[in-house]
Amino acid sequence: MSSVLHPVGPERRATYWRRRLVAVLVLLLLVAGLALGVRALLPQASPEQVAAQLDPQRVSPTLGPVASTATGTPTTGTSTASPSPSTAEAVEPCAGGALELALTSDAAAYGPGVTPKFTLSVKNVGQSPCTAEIGSAVRAFVVEDAAGARVWSSADCQSSTSAQSYELAPGKWRTMSTSWSRQRSAAGCPDDQPAAEAGTYTVQGTWQDTPAAPLTVTLAG
Repeated sequence: MSSVLHPVGPERRATYWRRRLVAVLVLLLLVAGLALGVRALLPQASPEQVAAQLDPQRVSPTLGPVASTATGTPTTGTSTASPSPSTAEAVEPCAGGALELALTSDAAAYGPGVTPKFTLSVKNVGQSPCTAEIGSAVRAFVVEDAAGARVWSSADCQSSTSAQSYELAPGKWRTMSTSWSRQRSAAGCPDDQPAAEAGTYTVQGTWQDTPAAPLTVTLAG
């Protein structure tokens, strides 16, 4: 180590230092040349790759074509939309001959204090759906005594009428019901009407002035 820091020999000390400096410079040049040679052998990054490393958000990826896995004739860039389904036609009102009426009661005989209940049913006997108005404005129930005199009507005390239009599928029924308080009634609905006497009564049911087959009920006193 002393000979490196303090060279000895026949030459002057400055001569030895100059030789050593030249040797160091040559060594540095060799190292730099070797580094340049190695770098030339390595693949160079593209400007886009360099930009992506500096700021990834500035570079948008480029998408290549997507391979189709479907078989058959390849499709072009344009497509034809399927036609939208046509709007369903409006359902027409039921014709008179397309409806069947039926009148029923919840019992054939009623004991004292039991309230009779009557039901008028409308059935579509046609081949297509249709609409029927069966609100209180177009239906009525009437009770008559054995002599044929009117005893009670659902229209006498009906304060208001309502429209109720229903769609009836072929073979389907729609029912309309009412209850009879066993009191007599008259047009205009006067108060203090007497109760109906015990006996047999005929019940009539109509829809748009079309009568159903009547039925008979018995009231016990």
